[in-house]
Amino acid sequence: MKNKIIEALLFIQGSDGLSSEQVKDVFKLNTIQEGRKLLKDFKTFFNNQDRGIKVHEFNDVYKFLTVESVKDYISELVTIVRKQRLSNAAIEVAGIVAYKQPVTRSIISNIRGVVSDGIVASLLEKGIIEEVGVAQTPGNPILYGITNKFYDYFKIKTLAELPPFPEFSRYSDVDEDMIDKDFNLFDSQRSDTNNDGIFLEESFDE
Repeated sequence: MKNKIIEALLFIQGSDGLSSEQVKDVFKLNTIQEGRKLLKDFKTFFNNQDRGIKVHEFNDVYKFLTVESVKDYISELVTIVRKQRLSNAAIEVAGIVAYKQPVTRSIISNIRGVVSDGIVASLLEKGIIEEVGVAQTPGNPILYGITNKFYDYFKIKTLAELPPFPEFSRYSDVDEDMIDKDFNLFDSQRSDTNNDGIFLEESFDE
């Protein structure tokens, strides 16, 4: 049972690691030496198994680290994840689509004050937004809405959980006559219904 607890503690501690003193306090032991012995015994037990991670000790602090043999696979995943991250500009455009959907590229560009076609294309490629129809106006511009991946990416269940964007209110009537009032967003052909979201981090790259 103690091995399971130590494994869970190491997982929770992550890069901070788990010290002998912390183990002593968790298990209500009498001395740090007892905590150190539990950690050393766990390290021997765990590292004798064929796993993708091993326990390493750094000045009496124990951490989980990946094994050298899986390095290439980790690098591949990191590359994939970086491609899926959103820049600040992409987050802004995704937010506009969420609040104004169904919305055309021209409305998005008007709100941002800059042409946003490239960002819209990137969000389409990542599956954050999708084409949901066409506006009943000259040229029949494409209308965009968010997908299930939008909710996965921003870790929300409903749009009500998004932070308010009061600055959008002044655009409440921008090209509103371009939108088909009878358009039903949920009639769009959504293929992403298996909730397979993409990675979220606190910082975002271009």
